[in-house]
Amino acid sequence: MDETFQKLMQEKKRFLLPALIFLFIFYFMLPLSLIFFPEAMNQTSFVSGVTWGWLYAFMQIPMTWTMAWIYHIKSKRFDRIVEEIKREELL
Repeated sequence: MDETFQKLMQEKKRFLLPALIFLFIFYFMLPLSLIFFPEAMNQTSFVSGVTWGWLYAFMQIPMTWTMAWIYHIKSKRFDRIVEEIKREELL
């Protein structure tokens, strides 16, 4: 059981730490870029009539859904490992 649990914790750390770092950087880059690069963020992007700031803000929605979907897929695997640990414990 200990080996399986350690494996589970390693896999979770290997996924969650980079994912959280990416999420924090992605979300905090919007206010930081608006503070430090207001002219660039206020220019029109490749989408007609939409500035880079608004485009970046709207991109946070699909990014959040994508990260949630990836976490959902990963959590299914984590749940299978937990079930395996429970079965080993009962035997």
